[in-house]
Amino acid sequence: MRVSLALRSTEAAVAGFAVGLLGLFDKGDPGFASSNFMPQVLVAVAVASFHGSAAGAVAIVAAALGTALLPSIAHLIGLSRVNIDYGAWFEAARLPLALGMAAIFVAGTIRDSYAKSVRNLLERIRSLVRRELHARKTNEALAELVDELHKRVAGQRDSVPALYARIRKMDSLDMATVVKGLLDAAVAFSQASSALIYEFDPISGQLLLAATTGPDAEPVLPLEGSLEGWVFRGNTRFTLRSIDDYLGLSRTEAKKSVLAFPVKAGELPWGVLNIREMPFYRYNPNTENDIAIIVDLASAYLRKAVEFRERVLSHPRNAVTGLPGYADFLRVLGEEVALRAGRLISVSVVIAEILGFRDIVFDRSGKDAFLSLKRLAEVASAGDRCLAFHFREDAQLVFILPDIDRNGASLFCLELSESAGKAAPDAAFGSESVEIAFGLSSFAGGPIGQAEDVVGSLIGEAEHVLGLSKSVFALHSRQGEGE
Repeated sequence: MRVSLALRSTEAAVAGFAVGLLGLFDKGDPGFASSNFMPQVLVAVAVASFHGSAAGAVAIVAAALGTALLPSIAHLIGLSRVNIDYGAWFEAARLPLALGMAAIFVAGTIRDSYAKSVRNLLERIRSLVRRELHARKTNEALAELVDELHKRVAGQRDSVPALYARIRKMDSLDMATVVKGLLDAAVAFSQASSALIYEFDPISGQLLLAATTGPDAEPVLPLEGSLEGWVFRGNTRFTLRSIDDYLGLSRTEAKKSVLAFPVKAGELPWGVLNIREMPFYRYNPNTENDIAIIVDLASAYLRKAVEFRERVLSHPRNAVTGLPGYADFLRVLGEEVALRAGRLISVSVVIAEILGFRDIVFDRSGKDAFLSLKRLAEVASAGDRCLAFHFREDAQLVFILPDIDRNGASLFCLELSESAGKAAPDAAFGSESVEIAFGLSSFAGGPIGQAEDVVGSLIGEAEHVLGLSKSVFALHSRQGEGE
């Protein structure tokens, strides 16, 4: 504002002084007294009309100064002498000066009123523009919120099936599959762009990274000094609100998390789920409760995977197939039988033998033969309904089917035979078709006797059925050769 005022005053002074210098061209009347000083007054009024009363006053003062200095200026530039009777000049200028000042005041007032109206109008326009921008941003935010609410309302019918589908993906004995299912479900319901799951390692006393999505994360975290460790040690849920509630969090990297939940395997602490980045509109109690439900539902599946890992996977396994052996089969089957004894809950045993196993060994290699067993176990375990082990002979696998009765075991054999037939062109099975003989038995959970006796009965019955199955295959083979 100061620069603008100074510029206007300078322009007014230059204009007024220039008018005063016009007197050099009229040496007889250099002050224009005969015309009632009209040039000076008109210029000052014009300046006041454009720049305001103050600028007009500056212009008329500059004009008077320019007229007063005409003799000196004429002498400096070498013109003939200019004579001014200052007394008469001032006497004659009193009335025109008064009228000029009045005209300057009127013109300046009109200009100032107009300029004020323009400023007020511009300010009103700016205010309207700001309000329009604010309203636009508000509308965009409301539209996004309405869209989110619409999705929530529209998705209410599918929320339970969607949650069920996500939870079913955790129904596996493979720990990596369960953890990935938990992470995917948490990301789906929170739309998180960065989430991590850490598992507590009792040997090292640290948290080990089990699964992640988004930017790279630390592979190992200590229990002391990390947010995940704080959640695990205290068995406490974390949200951004917790920073103000717990002073101890100021020493951790709490700003790297939005939500964090302790994860359990059954009733025992297992690890931590940490959501680091998610959309702002998704951070609400509903999302927090949804993820808490997912974590609670995942605990049962984590318990099964942990128990399987401790009971089976922690023991030595076959170098080619990666499957546990016969001793582990006896131990796990005894545990499953003891768990169901007296509860009328079934457990079944299926023995699968690849016919022509020795031919694969001689025609190709022993490794290829065991790879065919590995492939058969993978096909059988695709639905996560069974536990696979090596049986007594190299060509045999045995499967424990918890909670499945004899009819379910028969269906399992049928599906496995069909799946193995479809997978025959696979390199693991070779280019020829694979024939599998099955033996099965089932225990309905009744009080038959000691668990060891039940295990022996199950194995004996399954081997008997396997022998009958092999006899049928041999009979068909002889009939085929006779034809």
